[in-house]
Amino acid sequence: MNIAVVYGGTSCERDVSIITGIQALGMLDKFRYEVYPVLIGADGGMGMPENAQSIRTYIGEKPPAGAPVYFEKGALCVKGRLKSKRIRIDCALLCTHGGTGENGALQGFFEMCSIPYTSPGVEPSAICMNKITSKSIFLGLGANVLPAAKVQRGGEKETINYAKKCGYPVIVKPARQGSSIGIDVAKNDVELLAALSVAFEFDEFAIIERALENFTEINCACVKSRGEIIVSSLERPVCWKEFLTFEDKYLSGGKSGGGKINASAREFPAKIPQDKEEYIKRTSYNVYKELGMKGVVRFDYLIDNDGGEVYLNEANTIPGSLANYLFTDKGIDGNRLMDIIIEEAVAEGVDKGGKFSSDVLRAFGAAGCEACGTFSANACKIGARHI
Repeated sequence: MNIAVVYGGTSCERDVSIITGIQALGMLDKFRYEVYPVLIGADGGMGMPENAQSIRTYIGEKPPAGAPVYFEKGALCVKGRLKSKRIRIDCALLCTHGGTGENGALQGFFEMCSIPYTSPGVEPSAICMNKITSKSIFLGLGANVLPAAKVQRGGEKETINYAKKCGYPVIVKPARQGSSIGIDVAKNDVELLAALSVAFEFDEFAIIERALENFTEINCACVKSRGEIIVSSLERPVCWKEFLTFEDKYLSGGKSGGGKINASAREFPAKIPQDKEEYIKRTSYNVYKELGMKGVVRFDYLIDNDGGEVYLNEANTIPGSLANYLFTDKGIDGNRLMDIIIEEAVAEGVDKGGKFSSDVLRAFGAAGCEACGTFSANACKIGARHI
């Protein structure tokens, strides 16, 4: 089976995506799969890098892309000096985080190429990338979410009024960004304006919501295997800050800790009351099922330690490290997880419906000019008048 591991991209999460891609390359069974690493460059171009599993390959301002490649219907094409080599691809294993790699655009591209892929489809990917839209959808599916307001660049005055109404502190986030990039907590008007200016560097829209001051963050993942949804055990990242920063997650042993999980930075399985554990697992299952997801999706929750409420914060449709560490206690290691998401993607395929044909073009053609093919008398190339 030929597998294209797709990683990199143009988003702010490019470096994290490269780490996930390297991890995926290492977890794939080389006896079962013929693996083709495909790096999406910062300019959007694609290449097949040499020494793809070495992190040193990618360090620098312009990581080498290797042999230029592109996808077409059912295949990966490697550009040569004289001609391109065409390789049939059975599945694209997506390790792209943020931006067009996770918002449904890349997913739509692979559907157009008739290549199965391992992440959720276009619609759930687009929904979950947008923090504003996803809150509404999650609420409609019965999940508890923190109230929030959307603000567009230029609407700072209305945002200050909202912050005063709900009460400081508030948290400000770019509407379509991940890995805690551009996120900050504001305790007054001055800090709010500063936080908005940062958020607007990454998105035209931002989201503002009440910041919980005494909370516990909990992560839960779902994956579909042979049509059945598997819900992971719960994880509690350990951090004493107001929220997990990019550095917490990737530079100091947080969720992926630079490619390695630091056991001291997480509690797994998380020790929380049984009723809250059941709520989180049930909600994750329901959202995953109702949105028709596939692949690994990590759901992030906040437990208000003062009020006791549990809030669904966001859903990551291509989580860092593909959240492989959340399934280990279920006997699913990284190698098995790769098998599961590939098998499910191939089984589901990309054919979304039946075929349809009509006689519309033939009917228009019959009413047009037999000589030039146009159906407008004024547009006839030979100047003849006909009806």
